[in-house]
Amino acid sequence: MIYLGIAAKILGHARLSRAGAHQSEASAHLSVRLLWVIEALRYLDAHNIRFYRLPDNLLAPEDRAGTPADQIAAAAAMLDEVGSYARSAAIRLSMHPHPGATPGAASEETATRAMAHIASLAALLDALGAGPESVVVVHIGGEGGDCAAAVERFAVRFERMSPAARRRIAIEPDGERFGLLAALRLHRFTGIPVVFDAFHFQLSNLERIGLSEALGLALATWSPGVRPEVHFSTQRTEAHLKRAGHGTPQVVAPRAGQHSDFVNPFEFIAFLNAARGLPPFDVMIEAKAADLALLRLRDDLRRYAPEYVGWVV
Repeated sequence: MIYLGIAAKILGHARLSRAGAHQSEASAHLSVRLLWVIEALRYLDAHNIRFYRLPDNLLAPEDRAGTPADQIAAAAAMLDEVGSYARSAAIRLSMHPHPGATPGAASEETATRAMAHIASLAALLDALGAGPESVVVVHIGGEGGDCAAAVERFAVRFERMSPAARRRIAIEPDGERFGLLAALRLHRFTGIPVVFDAFHFQLSNLERIGLSEALGLALATWSPGVRPEVHFSTQRTEAHLKRAGHGTPQVVAPRAGQHSDFVNPFEFIAFLNAARGLPPFDVMIEAKAADLALLRLRDDLRRYAPEYVGWVV
């Protein structure tokens, strides 16, 4: 069975959608933001969505709310309540800091900040009582095109991180310089599991590896008994209309690598076909319409690929 999930925002619930827009307020303490999270989990549970990426800004800036450790300690009771609900509802949790938060950065200062942030997110998952499948997904990173150097920097700095942080890290190939082979190379050095991203794979598959083979290689990097995390999205094809005053709107083509609002169901069905015979995994749907896109995808599968109904939830 494959469980589908969504990333952070929720659009299908008016109050959650409005409140989510204010999650970036620096004054909001972790305990306040967790009130939104537990309501979000109730919504997901009601819609049988069993995989969720927590917002990456749950921890407020230190200058306003104290150190991450202090915030986690102060919100211990609320974290326990949220974690207990997630476990009872069988909702897998995950986190994904911004792309620049990577130990592979060329700047030592940037990498140090990134490692501290990753450690804080790992501590947050620990405080929630999340299982080993709950990971902090990061990119290899690094400026410029020197992929080998970025992989080496990441591997060296990874060994300097705490065991608690190392246990939570997973790496995701991006759609540009650091593709699947770079992630697999880093896995060989460190043992970090690889999160397969189907869209990024399409954008950076210079070696022309087959989809089924590539997915299988990534799934094999996960420890036995831990369900791998996989990301799926499709290329936006719709135009943007850019308005300038009262004139005719300018039609602007979507950027390469821009996520679509909803998922192309036929691309997803082709992906499922490629996954036949491989170990089970969970899929994070990275569409801009979030939960609305996931619910629409379920409807599309019932219409176009009923053989997957019951296997993909």
